[in-house]
Amino acid sequence: MDVFTAELSQALLRMGLFIFIGWFLARQGLVVSAARPSIMRLVIGVFFPALIFSRVCNNPLLSSSSRAALYLGVGFAMVVVGILVSRLVAHLLGFKTGVTKRTFAYAAGINNFGYLGIPVTAALFNDHVMGVLLVHNVGVEAAVWTFGVAYLSGKKGWMFLKDLVQPMTVSLAIALVLNFLGWSNSAPVLFATQFTHVIGECAIPVGTILTGVYLFETIQGYRFFAEPRMTTGFILCRWLMIPMILLAAASFLIPDAELQKVMLVQAAMPAGIFSFLIVEMYKGEVAVALRCSVFTIAFCPLITPLWLYLGSRWLHLS
Repeated sequence: MDVFTAELSQALLRMGLFIFIGWFLARQGLVVSAARPSIMRLVIGVFFPALIFSRVCNNPLLSSSSRAALYLGVGFAMVVVGILVSRLVAHLLGFKTGVTKRTFAYAAGINNFGYLGIPVTAALFNDHVMGVLLVHNVGVEAAVWTFGVAYLSGKKGWMFLKDLVQPMTVSLAIALVLNFLGWSNSAPVLFATQFTHVIGECAIPVGTILTGVYLFETIQGYRFFAEPRMTTGFILCRWLMIPMILLAAASFLIPDAELQKVMLVQAAMPAGIFSFLIVEMYKGEVAVALRCSVFTIAFCPLITPLWLYLGSRWLHLS
């Protein structure tokens, strides 16, 4: 499998350009901070649910409930394992128990599963694998908003399960039900699939541009190597331990070839670009999460192709 393709280079370049456009628009005052929440609601509540529906509905790989459960479960487990591994690294590096340690584990444990994972997957694989990725990513979202938020906030209990009922999970549920009932080839559903495909195409560009807007407003005074211990932790988590764990799991535990391809891409991803927004929402240390996002994304043009190359050989992907 050749991962050093023009399509992969273009996917990485597009992400960088979208972020720059958002940064430039914010710098010029063309997108003000008051507009961010509305755009975010549009991305999360409309564009991404449409993208999920169009890629999942009528996908032959998702006609089995057991397969869908596998993809969701692996996505959920990936976040749980990532946070626990990052917590262990924070402990070994001497982080004191508290908000900083929890923020580090949360930010380092969650990867860029969507905004970069989707275009990279599209550049390397076909639409069937993309459908698997989108179901997998809903499992990731479920873990981010339940286990992840519970850990970040330091609270216990089941109150965060209510966050599972949101547009992306509802869209996924409807698409899967239509698949299981055999209705996905009916004329009304085919029209809905085509319609949501057009809307869903806006998800990645608009969401990534919005990321640039957020970064402009939060990155003031950022110093790249100001926290060497923290930087070392990010390197250990995102560039060494978590990729190796994901690839080992894909190699020894996952028989599904499409899911192996999804896990290959996930292993190569930098830290999640929106983690610092959730950290801010739940009173964590935004500077820690922002440092993790910026540092790992800055080096992803080197690290991502490297892990894609190593992982494809490990998994014997053709």
